[in-house]
Amino acid sequence: MTGPLSRPPAWLADFDLPGDPTGAVIALDLRPTGLWAARIENGAVIASEVEERIHPDVLDARIAAYLRDTGRVDAAAPEVFAELVTLVGRARASLAGRDSALILGDEHIRVLTLTLDDVVEATVPEANRAHGMVVELAGALPVDAIALGPGDTAWPGLSESLTERGFSVIAPGDDFPATFGGDDEPTETLAPVPAPPPIRAWDAGAADPGLIDPADYGLDRFGNALPDVYDDAEGAEEPPAEEPASADAAVEPQPGMRGRMIVVAALALLAIGGGGVALAMNAHETSGPDRSAAESATRPTARTSNTASEPVRVPGSVDPRDVAAARAPLARYTTPPPPPPPPKTTRRTPTEAQTGPAPPAPPPENRRRTIPNPIPGLPPIVIG
Repeated sequence: MTGPLSRPPAWLADFDLPGDPTGAVIALDLRPTGLWAARIENGAVIASEVEERIHPDVLDARIAAYLRDTGRVDAAAPEVFAELVTLVGRARASLAGRDSALILGDEHIRVLTLTLDDVVEATVPEANRAHGMVVELAGALPVDAIALGPGDTAWPGLSESLTERGFSVIAPGDDFPATFGGDDEPTETLAPVPAPPPIRAWDAGAADPGLIDPADYGLDRFGNALPDVYDDAEGAEEPPAEEPASADAAVEPQPGMRGRMIVVAALALLAIGGGGVALAMNAHETSGPDRSAAESATRPTARTSNTASEPVRVPGSVDPRDVAAARAPLARYTTPPPPPPPPKTTRRTPTEAQTGPAPPAPPPENRRRTIPNPIPGLPPIVIG
């Protein structure tokens, strides 16, 4: 790192740099000897640094290895990789102001296509080192801008890499980015917001929550009305003796209790009536119409007329036809008779003493030999 107040390079005169910046202004330039970085203040270089491990030859080898490792170019052989490094150097120089370059190969490689994205992806380690140099030179100050020297054309993609890392990169003739370093006195743009009142039903300092007391409304904790007179637990004076109330007044329930008794009585009547109806329906369903008719016939009735001998008809939901079908005698299944046995056939067995003419011999086979006729449509030719 150089000493303070070094002479800046001549190309910095093309930049419109402020005399008293709020942050740090960094200059970067790629030289054959390495990457040069410096901090500029009041037109002078107050600190600089050179990274000798970053130069054009290293970039060519890094890009060639990226193309080989990603399978873009088959350069496993050493002679093919050496040619690839040479072609990458030519393509890198052609990428100035372009997005891609096309280079014809010499011997092992026919065509090489190199894009700006390939260079950015391949030179990530070098871009990270440049980032570290900028941060080291800036120190605790923010970086206002990075001025790129004429050597940035040898490293296409350097400006894009620094921009992705949050820096403002400027070229000769560009306006200096607007920055804000703060005032001498802090500005209070917002007044302190007062704390809102607590929205709750009790005070945080109280031991017990201040909820609504039902006793204030003449009710107990169950919502029932309380008597008007309370006995003092601390031994207050006893009230004067009152005349005994009449028996009717003592028996008469309170208004709230009277309504509850009426509701309970009504519910009991409804429960008794519903239970009786359910029992009657259950007895009718389980015993059937005959049992209900027999029970109704045995009950004493007010009328003793001549219709006592007639059968009592009880209306029901059963169809009479179903009842008649159910009372019909069961039909018994009769198995069908077995099928008759098949007629017996007598087989005639040949005997040794069988007499009669011998059966005629089969006619001899016609074993004529033929060949196909070469003339279409004619029969085959007989040869024997």
